[in-house]
Amino acid sequence: MAGETSLTFDQLPGVMPYYLRAATTLSGGLDANQTIPRIEARISGLSVRAEHLARYRKVCGFARSSTLPITYPHVLAFPIHMAVLTHKTFPLKLLGLVHVKNQISQQRPVGVDEPLDLLIYVDGHRETAKGIEFELTTEAYAGDQTAVWQANATFLSRQKTNVPKESGKKHDGPPKLDFTPETQGEWTVPADIGRHYAAAAGDYNPIHLSPYSAKLFGFKRAIAHGMWTKARAAAALHDHIGDGPATIDVAFKKPVFLPSRATFCHGQTSQNRAFALTDKSGDIHHLTGTLSHS
Repeated sequence: MAGETSLTFDQLPGVMPYYLRAATTLSGGLDANQTIPRIEARISGLSVRAEHLARYRKVCGFARSSTLPITYPHVLAFPIHMAVLTHKTFPLKLLGLVHVKNQISQQRPVGVDEPLDLLIYVDGHRETAKGIEFELTTEAYAGDQTAVWQANATFLSRQKTNVPKESGKKHDGPPKLDFTPETQGEWTVPADIGRHYAAAAGDYNPIHLSPYSAKLFGFKRAIAHGMWTKARAAAALHDHIGDGPATIDVAFKKPVFLPSRATFCHGQTSQNRAFALTDKSGDIHHLTGTLSHS
């Protein structure tokens, strides 16, 4: 296909050169009639490092197991995500992208000793009232032609588009949960969780590391990684995930400022198990999502 970029890796690259490239990219956007070209990257026979997995389990709250946490392949692929999103043909600026939604599906749990072949790609975009959205897709294969695991991460690049903003919409108080919580617990989110998760996941975005670096990007304090909140939610829902096909779909709402306390709750609906992470009052929703089986 014309305009397609294909990258192949023999081993996982280091992330710091990509952060340097992102920090020195001063502009980015799409011209009229332009879209994000297909950029794909592959790596084969990737094995999990025990010490890396143990660190991730600890920071996210997963118990030791013979299978990978459902969110772990996303972290495994993160260096290649960076390679794709900082490639010279990718037209948007990486720093400033907002991770708004994330869907992860697995056909079955992946064994810790299974080598994985990964395919990561972007291709196209859509306009919204808030800016440009696109999908970063990651697929993991374990010796089969069908992906055993897949993630679709939706990112937003804030910029002016031709989609009009909604007007006259009134909000009647704080948002409400659309399910009845059966289980509820308090999370203590420490000030250094961003640095600990960065060390485990490789995601050193400055907005997560310290109040000083976060203020450079308009935040009053550092905020927790969205994928840390999703991973900790998945750890809390471990007994409900099961050994068959499962999908965890989340929307990232308001940021979790560090340090803070938050409330995690979940309950069964007619179709799935719904969950949410809110502030202690329940008036601010940080994350909402569903766990389904199919």
